[in-house]
Amino acid sequence: MPLQDRRAFMAALAAGLGTLPALGLGQPAAWPSRPVKLIVPAAAGGASDRLGRMLAPDFLKALGQPLVVENRAGAGSTLGTASVAGAPADGYTLLLSGVFNSIGAGLYKLKYDFLKDFVQVAPLAFGPNVLVARPEFPAENLAQLVARAKAQPGSINFASGGVGTSGHLLMEMFQHSANVRFTHVAYKGGAPALQDVLAGVTPLMPINQDAALPYIKAGKLKALAVSSAQRNPAYPNVPTFVESGYADVVAISWGGVAAPKGTPAHVVEKLRAVVQAALQRPEIRASLEADGWVVANMAPAEFDAFVRNDTAKMLRIIRDSNISAE
Repeated sequence: MPLQDRRAFMAALAAGLGTLPALGLGQPAAWPSRPVKLIVPAAAGGASDRLGRMLAPDFLKALGQPLVVENRAGAGSTLGTASVAGAPADGYTLLLSGVFNSIGAGLYKLKYDFLKDFVQVAPLAFGPNVLVARPEFPAENLAQLVARAKAQPGSINFASGGVGTSGHLLMEMFQHSANVRFTHVAYKGGAPALQDVLAGVTPLMPINQDAALPYIKAGKLKALAVSSAQRNPAYPNVPTFVESGYADVVAISWGGVAAPKGTPAHVVEKLRAVVQAALQRPEIRASLEADGWVVANMAPAEFDAFVRNDTAKMLRIIRDSNISAE
């Protein structure tokens, strides 16, 4: 090749290479370029599973990629959470987080740190526990319940879905605040516990508001108190523990979306925008509110502070009550 032609060829090649960044060659692919996986560390069909699956249509519409929900239950939700903690921080594996993460941090010896190894993307919804009893139970409110408990220490049983569940911890708080003692009957799951309460085997149970609501509406259970700081809109006639005289008895179940620490900030922002937009859809809000959920409305820093405070609170209750998962 003549020297002049060779120089022209090299100049053209250099110019072509210079355009590669503009064409996106050699640059990271835009996120998301494949489906996003949401790990729900609980069984299918429950409240956490429902919160996760309601986001799927918005992910596909806003991001052009489907949200694949995968249930990984076990060990108090720590198995599924651990799988996300060890996943690449690339925005393709997310966690449906919740109060079980706050509890697990104090209840189990974990290989991950929920506060340090995750970034809180966005909250979804909040809901209280409801202390319920059979209609014939001889107490219509907390004052009457406490009076009976003080007259017969330890003689009144309460059911829960297991040691260290949110309902169990709520009752530990209540017993400490009211200076009374009930007997805890721990079941292997909320469903068998609820069935025994409905059958009259166990008289009391703290239960999530969405699970309790249909039985209360049907007259099969009565609500003595809710554990939120303010009354729940789905239970307008049921007082809180706070207004019943127990100011420090506040326990909230919550759900959110988290990602592995180190997930790029622009990906977190995209995720947050999709979640927040989904929560504004009237059909999602109406569905959640009908079951007693309060749709989240928190800025990122506010939600992060809430999660940290909730985790510290659950740890304190577990330690003060000497609760062990063993």
